[in-house]
Amino acid sequence: MVMVKKSANRLKKEKEVQELSKELKKYPVVALFSLTALPARYLQRAKSRLRGKAEFRVCKSAVVERALKAAGLPESFVASGSGPCGVIMTSLGPFELFKELKRSRGQAYAKPGQIAPADITIPAGETPFPAGPVLSEFKQAGLDVKIVGGKIHVSKDKVMVKKGEPISDGAAKILQKLDIKPFDIGVELKTAFKDGTLYMRDVLDVDEQEYLRNIVSCFLNARGLSVEVAYPTRDNAALLITKAHRNARALAVSEGIPEKEVVGVILAKAQAHAGALSKLVPAA
Repeated sequence: MVMVKKSANRLKKEKEVQELSKELKKYPVVALFSLTALPARYLQRAKSRLRGKAEFRVCKSAVVERALKAAGLPESFVASGSGPCGVIMTSLGPFELFKELKRSRGQAYAKPGQIAPADITIPAGETPFPAGPVLSEFKQAGLDVKIVGGKIHVSKDKVMVKKGEPISDGAAKILQKLDIKPFDIGVELKTAFKDGTLYMRDVLDVDEQEYLRNIVSCFLNARGLSVEVAYPTRDNAALLITKAHRNARALAVSEGIPEKEVVGVILAKAQAHAGALSKLVPAA
């Protein structure tokens, strides 16, 4: 039997895999985040925000993949982390983790060659620049500018770069001069795994305000329907009683039933009818 001596590099990787897989088993939630175009300072910002709540690990892709498999995580989760990925281990729920990472994001200036994530617009209004050489730069960039009170003003909105187009060197410089940061930078959570369920980014990215509005709308619609069909519940009991009282009162007035609560209304109604009738009868 031939013994193959492992290289120091291979032994190091195997140790990393063992250590990471051991850590992964300690946490109920494991998530993967993209390392592509992630500045170190934004990763550090996320770590600082989640200090004591989550552990971040950045290793080579092969180490991460082997560690995930060794920890018994499903193939679907391992496959969801294609490309350079880091690992987050936490006791936070997937939605809470995503929300915390979203809060740690920041804005960044555009760099030449980057693809615009959306239309990048320079809005109309005053700039901080006095009349001078920068005026020519703005005009060359296609901005409609004028001098007002000694300051350069942009006369109307200008779409500097359309969504999906590369940002030119000139456009990047103008945007930076005007302190426009079109890029939202931070840790991009790709997927999370908890209790046998895989949570993809599009599921985790919840607009809480819109979600709350939808819940309120559903509740109001359901309550309205239950009142309409007279289906009593704890939430609509007062409305049903009020509606029944209002309908009974209207019926009593309509049919001339002399109940104490409506007798005044009935008499007023009778008087109004009598007054209208008297106008139709000729005077004697």
